[in-house]
Amino acid sequence: MRRLAILVVIATASMASMAVGQTRQDKPSACSHAPTIMAAADFLLAEPAKFPNFWRDRFGDDAAYLKIRYGDLSHAEGLALLADLEKRSHPPLRIVELRLAHATTPERAAMLAGIQPQPNANSIVPELGPSAWRALVTEDGGDWLLGEVARWQTSDGYNAWAAMEGIAPALADLDDEAKSRFAKRAEDAGLWRLALRLRATQDDLADYVAYLDRLPAAAEKDARAQLIREALYVADLRPSFDISRQPAEVQAIDRKNGMGSVLRTIGRLVADVPQTAMLLQVINYSGDLRVGTTVAEALNARIEAKQFDPINNPDAVTAAMLDGLDYILGRKERENILAGFGVSEMRGETAESFVERALTRFALAPFMQGGAVQPPPRPQQLAAAFPWEQWVGLATKLKAGEPVSPLDRVLAADVMIAADRPSDALALLKTADDWKTALLRTHEMALALDRRCADLLRPAVALAQPLYRFDPR
Repeated sequence: MRRLAILVVIATASMASMAVGQTRQDKPSACSHAPTIMAAADFLLAEPAKFPNFWRDRFGDDAAYLKIRYGDLSHAEGLALLADLEKRSHPPLRIVELRLAHATTPERAAMLAGIQPQPNANSIVPELGPSAWRALVTEDGGDWLLGEVARWQTSDGYNAWAAMEGIAPALADLDDEAKSRFAKRAEDAGLWRLALRLRATQDDLADYVAYLDRLPAAAEKDARAQLIREALYVADLRPSFDISRQPAEVQAIDRKNGMGSVLRTIGRLVADVPQTAMLLQVINYSGDLRVGTTVAEALNARIEAKQFDPINNPDAVTAAMLDGLDYILGRKERENILAGFGVSEMRGETAESFVERALTRFALAPFMQGGAVQPPPRPQQLAAAFPWEQWVGLATKLKAGEPVSPLDRVLAADVMIAADRPSDALALLKTADDWKTALLRTHEMALALDRRCADLLRPAVALAQPLYRFDPR
């Protein structure tokens, strides 16, 4: 399980979407959910009257990006919004990255000139972030980035190499030809590690294997095999990666490992349903490969057969995922495993709590959407301590148009999501007593609605942070 443990570290970083093969809106503002996304962004951007201890703005950067894109803000309007956010006493955590990504090439050059390295750092590259690295390559040609990393490598090779590990994934959704060209430029600049990582993100690893032939670090057989395994770590989770099209050497190493087919199955599923990334953790805890070969494979088949709509009804997939896990692990073990790790998107919430909310929304959806007169019976997969009666009581009140207490409005918002009334869910969250949880749930809902619209916050690779992309200016 050592290889999987590496992937689990990545998996906890984000559950953002990489949905493929879905119909998307070319113009974000034309989506029917755009007004709710905009309203959610405004709520996420509102500062608290009194800052809680140790409070950090984790969602304002995503909110500002959504506001710019779904609100059709002009470039000048976007600049003004981002400049105001950066001046706050508690600015969004990724505001510098977002500003750099939003900037034009001349603006970005001026901003770079004004950034000072952190104490004991020899470069500003780590402060820029994936979206800025991407813009420096795709919009500015990449000369500054290659030159700065090459300079940095001569004085601080260890930290420069660490940055190169992040730059390559930020470019992973470019086509293979573009990645190959930039990898050659990195190689010519003496940045062999960046060249290697870029070639590892290509769907055809022939270029990667050819590079190993001329790379001194891969001269020894064991070192070469390990480098190929490292390329497979990420490739296996990429839906477009086809192992049957890879060089014979890559296929041979993949067969020796035995995990590749399992991870590729889960990778296809995560691309459509980001929350299923938790299956990687489940394998890591249980050691049971049937999590991939049985559970994930069955879900993929049902998605391909159009039995599920993973974009508009991801809760149905989550409910089926629980059925599958209970079948192979048993309910008690499944509950213990999911209760043992958190879901990063909902910081502080366990995977068990996350899936139970999804299961309950799925169960209540027919009742809340008018197809059922009576509430459904309690789902068998729910833990004994889950407050099912409270959910049903709130569902009955909300369906009858009765008000609910501010103490119950975070939970009631989930019920309104089950009713497919996200704007009403947001109204409840904005007036809930539990402001911190309301922010978390609003961010979760904004990401889900974005997936139903333009899918702007998809990462370049599975399980990575969302990227801030802008149309050429």
